[in-house]
Amino acid sequence: MRKVDLNQARTAFDRAAVGKGEAFGDFFLSRFLGLQITYPSDACEVAFEAQDHLFNPQGTLHGGVLATALDIAMGHLIHRHAGAGTTLEMKVQFLAPVRGGRVTCRGEALRRGGTWFLRAEARDDAGQLVAYATSTWKLLKTADRAATPKEASA
Repeated sequence: MRKVDLNQARTAFDRAAVGKGEAFGDFFLSRFLGLQITYPSDACEVAFEAQDHLFNPQGTLHGGVLATALDIAMGHLIHRHAGAGTTLEMKVQFLAPVRGGRVTCRGEALRRGGTWFLRAEARDDAGQLVAYATSTWKLLKTADRAATPKEASA
């Protein structure tokens, strides 16, 4: 039976609990997972250490954690370029297990507009592709967006 490093898990929880609020790039789940969010060129990268309290009983990174990081990479990208959006659908393909080390997820836009199509790749610390996601996002109506007249369609 696998054991979890409880000190490491408590440290992750304490790191998450000290946040002053919930904002893009700094919210409870991102702090708990230890996500580092950056914006190289026209992409969003989400990197984190695959620690044992994030593993499934088989001793590999839980697919839900990896899917969450991929989703955040795409969501933060759309937020940075267009504002708030929501995932309409997302497909994740898991290609290889992650047993530890650093994972980097890179989100990129395939098509932009009122509906966005995005993709994200997850790579382990050796650069191996471990998962791939595609998603469809819808921009949310905000007070600013609702007040802006729509452009005439061609």
